[in-house]
Amino acid sequence: MKARFIGVCLVLLLVLGLTFVPAQAAAENDTDNHISADNGDWEIPAAPELQSYENGWIRDQKNLITNFYSMYQPEAVYVPEWDDGQGYPYLMWFFAWSYNQENDPQGDYPGYPGGDAIFLARAKALEGPWEIYSVNYETGEHFWDAEQKPFYWYPVITCQDVWYDSWHVGDPSVVYKEGVFYMAYSAMGCDEDMIPAHLAGDTDGNASCIMGAVSTDGINWKRSEKPLIIWDKEKGYNEKANPQEYMGGHQRPSLMFEDGVWKMWFDYKENQIGYAECSGDFLTGEWKEIRGGQQPLLTGVDFDVVKIGSVYYAYGDPYIDWYKITDDEIPYYSDDASRWSQRQIVEYQSLDGISWKATGWFRPDEGYDANQIPQVFLDHKENRVCIFYATQRGKRESSYYDWRWDNIRMMYRDIELFASGAEFSPLVTPSPSPELSSDSPAAPEKTLSSGTDVSTDLTAGNGQTQAAPNGENRINGGITGPVILISAAAVSLAAVAITYLALKRKGGRD
Repeated sequence: MKARFIGVCLVLLLVLGLTFVPAQAAAENDTDNHISADNGDWEIPAAPELQSYENGWIRDQKNLITNFYSMYQPEAVYVPEWDDGQGYPYLMWFFAWSYNQENDPQGDYPGYPGGDAIFLARAKALEGPWEIYSVNYETGEHFWDAEQKPFYWYPVITCQDVWYDSWHVGDPSVVYKEGVFYMAYSAMGCDEDMIPAHLAGDTDGNASCIMGAVSTDGINWKRSEKPLIIWDKEKGYNEKANPQEYMGGHQRPSLMFEDGVWKMWFDYKENQIGYAECSGDFLTGEWKEIRGGQQPLLTGVDFDVVKIGSVYYAYGDPYIDWYKITDDEIPYYSDDASRWSQRQIVEYQSLDGISWKATGWFRPDEGYDANQIPQVFLDHKENRVCIFYATQRGKRESSYYDWRWDNIRMMYRDIELFASGAEFSPLVTPSPSPELSSDSPAAPEKTLSSGTDVSTDLTAGNGQTQAAPNGENRINGGITGPVILISAAAVSLAAVAITYLALKRKGGRD
């Protein structure tokens, strides 16, 4: 009887174990970039469509973080363990210049190495209020500024004294997994001669790369000992002297953990989008460029990727005419050679993360010429897709176009509207122009362009694809890996107990 009992138990455990293997594998996807949606039969739109309130995007134009000199790239992360009613479960990293240009010393303000630096904010709710990690210069004590005083904001990552990381750091992309924050970020150095490209005497331009760092608190970071991704000829290469062969300039990463693999989309060269993977350790493993060099995914900039159901979405801020999008509600200024106002938030879609198509665009907030630098946050608690972005000053305060950014804001859309066949039916139709707060600017005078919307296929190279299974892991209201394992163990023990009692009873009768 004992032998029979042991045999039955082993069979039960094997069957139950196999039953739960797929569920455990689903937990291999980070929740920062994955959320469930009923879109398994999704068809990518044939042409870009305007994204607005008419199809469910809600924005109140509220300033979440403001008063700074010029900052952007608002990368938000949710920490479920800190969501106890007392803690601050929402963190946001952003970068650039808090108090003055290049974060230079001024008065009591000490400045920091290099120029751009990465800062941190926290909040109990996405809508705020947001507090920024700061320092009292007189006492050296750190505190969280709730009054939006950038004079005291203290960066969590600044430059190092190395050829690839001596001038700027920025563009943070963060994944939270099993108690650890993983950050990929842009680093720029003065290259081998250690002279910035804009100064006299420079012989080799600048060097750009993507660095990695890990942290358990979001404040103190351990960096990778070398770049995660860098062009193998970057050191000493003068891109101005020989731009055609230059394949470096790696910047602006978008980090994801999917199916047990680290994935990263990034900018390089002249606004090209590449893609890399790492199956090993985030900091020390080998990152392999799947697409890059002469074979980019597409032309774009500030490309932030998430997976909604079975579909990859990306949001960036390219020039809209790259995709033959025109909109007579978007301002155009003939005296701005850089055409900054023509850079707006654009949506992309892909079924494999490799072949992409531009599928939509957004108009700027009321009173502004451009919204830029979008970062996507998947809100599992409220089941919505949020986009954090920065407003550009433009011609709001001067006769010339000011490219710097002055506010960080958020818009969102219900996750149900990303399902196949979903349509938005507003209960109340809003006024054409949302009511502005008392501190909101008036709309600037503008010269308009006109035209029609035309789709464009953005697939580059040979069009290679790769499988992308849909395995989402829900933080709230869903099943996570530990819960699945505990459930499996409980079921297994119950089955074993029932089997034992049945066999024992049968043995007594025999």
